[in-house]
Amino acid sequence: MRTRGAELILISLLSLAAGCSARYGDAVELERQGRFAPAAEKYKAFALANPTAPEAPKALQAAAGLYALKLGVCQESRPLLERLAREYPSHKMPEDVFRRIFVCPDYFPAGPGLKWTYGDSQTLGRNARQEVIVTDHTSRGAVIKNAFYAGTSLVSSQKKTYRFAEMDFIEANAGAVTKILRYPLEAGKAWPSSAPEGRLEFLVEQTGLKVKVKAGEFTDCVKIRRRVAGMPSWIYEYYAPWTGKVLTSVGGTGFAENRVTELLKYEEKK
Repeated sequence: MRTRGAELILISLLSLAAGCSARYGDAVELERQGRFAPAAEKYKAFALANPTAPEAPKALQAAAGLYALKLGVCQESRPLLERLAREYPSHKMPEDVFRRIFVCPDYFPAGPGLKWTYGDSQTLGRNARQEVIVTDHTSRGAVIKNAFYAGTSLVSSQKKTYRFAEMDFIEANAGAVTKILRYPLEAGKAWPSSAPEGRLEFLVEQTGLKVKVKAGEFTDCVKIRRRVAGMPSWIYEYYAPWTGKVLTSVGGTGFAENRVTELLKYEEKK
């Protein structure tokens, strides 16, 4: 996981130096070297110091992209995108590029090589376990395989496809298309959708939560209620930035929330 605090301190220090000698070519070279924090600050400083330069909008886009996609510093990324849209309306950014930068933090990364292992909260996976692996990327989106185990025995497996449609993150399964996340995720936001089990109602109950599971402690999590319309009980799904779903619980009218499954391990394979 990224060390956000250290990155913010580094970026603050770099910003003081970057403004003194902001050149577009220097930023390009820093990015080529993989020095993303100083490259982002150079791009930003150049754009702010040279707003009429032909490279200014490209510099804003590059800085926002580095902050969001490489550094995960969302509070630095979004103002640059807003400035880009406001001051350079003729600069055309492909929709998928804008979405990848704007969706920050990403609460459901679906990149190549990612793997999540979940287990029942009561026995931490000894009784029940689920392995979730990104197996492929196609023009339709990311293909994710789910394998379910009882003890050590494989019970079933299935594949689902995930993709964006505008700012909605969609799950395709068994002929149903479900809007599982609708960005930006803000407390109180609600939307309807559908799934194989019927018509669904989603609600962002809380944001900025700290959640502790077997895989570790995660901050800035969102809690989303998923409810089949008309039912007296529902599911809570907790998502952590840059990691995905970390906890699932159940709640309902007249009984307390109970943990069901939680993240045991998260792997980013190169």
